[in-house]
Amino acid sequence: MFLVPGPPQDLEVSNVTDTTAFISWKPPKSFVDIDYYEIKANVLHTFAGYDVTSPVYRFSNNTFETERNFQPGTKYNLTLRAASKFGKSAVAFRILETAIGFPDNIPSTPNVLKRHGKIMIIQLSPVVNNNGPVSAYRIVVVNENMNPILQVDNFKSYKDAMAEEANYYIAAEIEPQDILKNFTVGDGKTYGSYYNAPLQPNTIYRVLLGVVSRYLNVTRVVYSNTTDPSNTFVTVSIMPAPESDDESPALIIGLSVAIGLLSFLLILGIVGFFLLTRRISNRRRRLTDVQELSIQGPIIEVENSGYIPEDEIIPINHYHDLKQQVWSIPQTLIKFEPTNLLGSGKFGRVNSGTVRKDSNLIQVAIYTIPDRKLGHENKRAMLKDLDLLIRSRQHCNILNLIGTCETPDTLFVVLEYASTNLKDLLLGSRDALPGRFSNMQESQAFDISIGIAKGMHHLQSLRIVHRQLCARNVLITNDFLPKVSGYGLAQYCNPNMVPDYTRWTAAEIFRGHQHVSKSDVWSFACLVWEICVLGGTPYSSVPNNEIPERIVRGLRLVQMRYFSDELYQLMLNCWQLDLDERPTFQDLIETLTVIKGDSNSHLNFNVYPEFQYEQFYPNMEMAARTFH
Repeated sequence: MFLVPGPPQDLEVSNVTDTTAFISWKPPKSFVDIDYYEIKANVLHTFAGYDVTSPVYRFSNNTFETERNFQPGTKYNLTLRAASKFGKSAVAFRILETAIGFPDNIPSTPNVLKRHGKIMIIQLSPVVNNNGPVSAYRIVVVNENMNPILQVDNFKSYKDAMAEEANYYIAAEIEPQDILKNFTVGDGKTYGSYYNAPLQPNTIYRVLLGVVSRYLNVTRVVYSNTTDPSNTFVTVSIMPAPESDDESPALIIGLSVAIGLLSFLLILGIVGFFLLTRRISNRRRRLTDVQELSIQGPIIEVENSGYIPEDEIIPINHYHDLKQQVWSIPQTLIKFEPTNLLGSGKFGRVNSGTVRKDSNLIQVAIYTIPDRKLGHENKRAMLKDLDLLIRSRQHCNILNLIGTCETPDTLFVVLEYASTNLKDLLLGSRDALPGRFSNMQESQAFDISIGIAKGMHHLQSLRIVHRQLCARNVLITNDFLPKVSGYGLAQYCNPNMVPDYTRWTAAEIFRGHQHVSKSDVWSFACLVWEICVLGGTPYSSVPNNEIPERIVRGLRLVQMRYFSDELYQLMLNCWQLDLDERPTFQDLIETLTVIKGDSNSHLNFNVYPEFQYEQFYPNMEMAARTFH
């Protein structure tokens, strides 16, 4: 008999407002006493500009509760556990999304820049809203001559306001991106279905700014302070003004002379800068010719392809040191296949070939680097990538380095060979077999996922951060063994295209943080989703340039009908905003192994009505290579 209770039953969420929700459930099937229930609300998406905490609630033994203090306009993954003295149960979960609230910051006073006849030019300031999106801004015009009593809920268009003899109206509703542009009140144009009527001369007006938030059929608007015009608003008297645009001839002449003088000084400065830069460049080139392959100081790794040179006086030839750590392959043992191009890397072409080792002929990938032609900076970058590949050592689930071979002009880096990449394998597995939509077995999909997690765990143990994990950077051997590539020198692709990894990138990277191992965990979950949908493009309905902002705002890959809640929950755990809440790769290995061995189906490639493949869009995942 199991002493640990089972998961709570029938978890439901209802009566959701902007800050509260009613949560109810039934006790678990258990033969032990329940000490308490624990609810945790993990933030999946929020409009707040600050980090929203994930609250944890604990209840003695009741099975319903109205929870408060949720963040407005926020989506939570609500998890519930039962606890006894023997331990905690498995998790029951639901998605909870609070309604948006009223914007939490009041718009500031519009600044009047100019008044003239029937128009007024004003300057507006953007508003930060943590309770929902900023969907639009409204500009309200108030006729102060009539001493109106403002009713904020009754602001209407100019036409409706005039029909009701109101002395205030909405003159415009503008897009958020237009808030930084000066706005002309009274220009007679229409903005967002609101007519911006010309102002009446000899009339005192005041202008209000409103911020509009719309989401899921809810609209919230907050306006500038409407009760204290003496302190909050600019009161403007619109008077007829002369329209003379004549400029002073003396002013024009003075400005022309000043512009000419400044232009001459600017050209003189550019010429001087060019000559100085050329002299410094020549001096550096002479120094480079003396020590072409020596780098000052030891290099320490900070992340994939990122190094910091320490200060040291004695120059060290790192090229020589790196070569001592790998097998130096005699050229006679290598057979190069120049017509079989596998792809292009940052420093050269990659072809297939063979290497004879211990009387065995091994098929390999040969990276040809024109060493003598590399500039100093490219050579430095190449050595860093080679060092990263060497430090990754050997593991069955990474693309291993076999050795190097040198000629006077060329460095050959010899890598393990794999027949295809995972992306092509997944797309090729889309096959309409009887009753199935893939010729891949579900167990094979889990084996690949577990193998990738093992390879990433190995890199993580060596403090190597990948940064570019996706199906395209996983190679598959003839034995169906996944090998993580795409880091250091172990990366090459179509000669005419380069990968775009935006769709696999963790949210914190878009906020300016450094890549860390938990960032790779985020990418791994995107890769697992990619495996489950057989190579479909992540977020295929979203253009590339919108991905970063949408991810930061909470966009996540959706759950397909054919994979289970438990498998999707694993992905959601990897997409937590709090890095400490994300699992490690060792955790992922263990969880995926349990899911694979479970008698319940967690991934099902059987055809069902209305099934459609997730679309694959190459132009969203690859960009044209730029040649210099």
